[in-house]
Amino acid sequence: MKASPMSLPEAEKRGGIRALFRSKLLRAAVSIIILGLLLWKLDLQKVVQILRDVDPGLLLLGTALLLVANMVSIFKWRLILRAREVSASFFYLTSLFYIGLFFNNFLLSSMGGDVVKAFKLSRQTGRGVEATGSVVVDRASSAFALLAMALIAAGFELRLLEPWMSALVVVMFVAAVLLIGLIVSERAARTLSGLPLLRRDPMGMRRHARSLWLSLHSYNQHRGTMAWVMAISLAYQCLTVVTIYVLALSLGIEVPVIYYFLFIPIVLAVSMLPVSLNGLGVREVAWVALFSLVNVAEAEALSMALLSFIVITVVSLAGGVFYLFDHSVPVPESGEAHGNS
Repeated sequence: MKASPMSLPEAEKRGGIRALFRSKLLRAAVSIIILGLLLWKLDLQKVVQILRDVDPGLLLLGTALLLVANMVSIFKWRLILRAREVSASFFYLTSLFYIGLFFNNFLLSSMGGDVVKAFKLSRQTGRGVEATGSVVVDRASSAFALLAMALIAAGFELRLLEPWMSALVVVMFVAAVLLIGLIVSERAARTLSGLPLLRRDPMGMRRHARSLWLSLHSYNQHRGTMAWVMAISLAYQCLTVVTIYVLALSLGIEVPVIYYFLFIPIVLAVSMLPVSLNGLGVREVAWVALFSLVNVAEAEALSMALLSFIVITVVSLAGGVFYLFDHSVPVPESGEAHGNS
């Protein structure tokens, strides 16, 4: 017996529900609710007072360190692209980097801007697979460096962490190692692609995934470059953690720097969960929960999280300016004419 077809109003209702759960409006609401509950629980006046007493000199130093870290990350991205013979000017990559930061403020989790970067670089160079692959390698190398630092820090201060937190760090690190192994190992990729679930090719996705894997796998032939990429990733992540440490000092919060190397990777991993805009709300809850383990008052921990968010957001506004004038950004240095993005 055939099921009766769904009535038009019912289909529209269900479609509307699905659209709601995929909408930015819902994720913005989640961010506001989580952050609102956190602010309601804490002494908001104390948070405002802590932020008001910020040391301007240390605040400027933290902002300068963030800008330096961004330049290091852009240099690394350019190195990754050169390994695949994709030439782009440092200024153009800088514009894309900040455009990605700008769009992070409005897109899913803290990685939404990566999609924008990959898309625009693809349009500019006409090499979509290599452009996407470079963004994936850039993000993966940074994540792996961050997890490695967290694992080392956890070895020194494992007693601080709840069992689930220790497990989270270890699981994320192992997952990163396995993912890298999958990219490097052709045999592993062949085995995985043979699974019944992955034999289907809806809308050509399997073909695109294979092209992307081949592009990622090609980095295996550039091990010297990838060693430099990992070294630069470690330097970049160290600068990021030190930036947050300096911003905390600007608020008068003094915690040994090793705890930042332990907690910040967990905070950043949580902010990648696709439940809010740019990880807002979820990130702050994790920040307060973790730093309370080292006797940082909840209001101080939230102030630290909010100041870091404000500084990063203000810096990211440069991406809005780059985006407005994107048509004037020079084409890659190869000298070949490419269409503007």
